[in-house]
Amino acid sequence: MFDRIQQNLFDVAKQKRDASIQVSRTWDEFAVALSNKKLILAPWCDEPEVEEDVTSRTKSEIGAAKLLCSPFDQPELCEGTLCFASGKPAKKWTY
Repeated sequence: MFDRIQQNLFDVAKQKRDASIQVSRTWDEFAVALSNKKLILAPWCDEPEVEEDVTSRTKSEIGAAKLLCSPFDQPELCEGTLCFASGKPAKKWTY
């Protein structure tokens, strides 16, 4: 019985999380998703300076954003995909 309860709690939480994820490929898409309080998955250049820039830019615009993590199972990153924040070539997807 407890296993079913636990599984149900997990399933509901996962559904809520998955429903709140939005893919953003540009800064404008990112800003809209952030203002809608979404968990954003975006192509990322993986540079600390750009991460600092994202935090400082959002602090004054829409409430400070920070990069959380990169999924282990990376979605396909097509050649030529650019970082949503810097416009540099993206190296991976990140939340």
